[in-house]
Amino acid sequence: MSNIIDVDLLEWETVRPDVAHGVYGKTLLNAGVKLVLTRVLPSGGFTAHRDGYGHLLYFIGGSGKIGIGGEEVSIKPGLVAKVESGEEHYYTCSADEELTLLAVNIPEK
Repeated sequence: MSNIIDVDLLEWETVRPDVAHGVYGKTLLNAGVKLVLTRVLPSGGFTAHRDGYGHLLYFIGGSGKIGIGGEEVSIKPGLVAKVESGEEHYYTCSADEELTLLAVNIPEK
């Protein structure tokens, strides 16, 4: 992969069908830390689950709900959510428009 990426040329790939539905991603970086441009179709999202790595989620567009460790808030553009390794979390897209975010997967040290 070169240092300059034309994101339009990357294919949307299904993300985590074991815990998600209607979630697609384009991997922009996968070198220890993984960065994925993610789109969630209306009414799609992740069910509550735990991962062996952390996340930093930056929501770019759309709306929905995110839950982390028992707290739930509304998603709006500009919201950033930090999920610790092993922490239960989920997010869902509202029914009206797609949700877009950058998902950073951070391996344990």
